Amino acid sequence: MLLEFDGTFIFALISFIVFVTLMNLILYRPVTKIINERQKFYDKNSKMALESKQKAEDVIKNKEAEISNTKLEASKILSSAQESAKSNKETALGAKKNEVQNKLRLNNEALIKNKDAVVSELADENSINTYVNAAVAKVLGEG
Repeated sequence: MLLEFDGTFIFALISFIVFVTLMNLILYRPVTKIINERQKFYDKNSKMALESKQKAEDVIKNKEAEISNTKLEASKILSSAQESAKSNKETALGAKKNEVQNKLRLNNEALIKNKDAVVSELADENSINTYVNAAVAKVLGEG
């Protein structure tokens, strides 16, 4: 049996073409449009996420560099302050040392003068006896 082309076949063919055209207008194009819009939205968000991630990495690198520079600067300031304090300490110690040495020298000179004065006063035998008797009297409570 051979294929017969009658009115039913032509009606079915026209119905099929109308159905495909309607489906294309009603279903396929809107669905394709929605799929394309979603893909664009996804691509746009992916690009934004990558850019945000890159910006965040740049900010982190900048902050780390800034922290490193700040630590280095703080270290320099600290070492400068320590050197300054050490220098001030050495200067103050040197000044006090000189002051103490001057006082010691003046006191030694004063003691030598007092010794010479006492020796000259005590050189006199009569004065020695007087001082000894006065000292003995004070010690014994007779004075």
